[in-house]
Amino acid sequence: MKKNITVLWLPEFLAIMLLFFACGNANTTEDKNGNTQQTSTGQQTVDTKISDIAYISVDSVFQRYDYYHDLKREFEQKAKKKETEFQSKVNTLQADIKLFQDKYNKMLLTQSEAETQSQQLQQRESELNAESQKIMKELAEEEAVMSRKIVDAIYRYVEKYNVDKKYSLILNAATIIVGNPSMDISSEILKGLNQEYIVNKAK
Repeated sequence: MKKNITVLWLPEFLAIMLLFFACGNANTTEDKNGNTQQTSTGQQTVDTKISDIAYISVDSVFQRYDYYHDLKREFEQKAKKKETEFQSKVNTLQADIKLFQDKYNKMLLTQSEAETQSQQLQQRESELNAESQKIMKELAEEEAVMSRKIVDAIYRYVEKYNVDKKYSLILNAATIIVGNPSMDISSEILKGLNQEYIVNKAK
């Protein structure tokens, strides 16, 4: 089985989640002079200012999140175990094929025995190919689930974080060409995520 085990919890997956984190359904308008932007939600009207907007470097948070590293390590250990077990089966089959070929070349098998053993070896090879596909599918599914766990943890923390901060918008830095560093809350989010993870891990 060709193995190429790579952790694919890519920031692109998170980019979808944090592309546009809106903390309310809003519409913007300008006054007749075009100087003031306002956001209207139901009966409430508030001014939208630069201070109401923040952004997160999702790539950086993702790669430095302790939860990510723990899940990555767990996944790699599981993948390595599956690979080792499968390779053992492959080695056994290869040894049996070599033994069969040696006996066949030395004419130590009857025609009937050769046909039977050949069919058995082919069947085992087919089963290993099927098992290879199954293992790769299972690993891909497990990896996707772990990715969603990280996404969910980040999303829930950002929501909780914003209860007090009350930003109107929290954006993903990947979609920003130029941004004021003072609006970058990546360090705060990462620090809070890791602190929360330490507490939850200890429970």
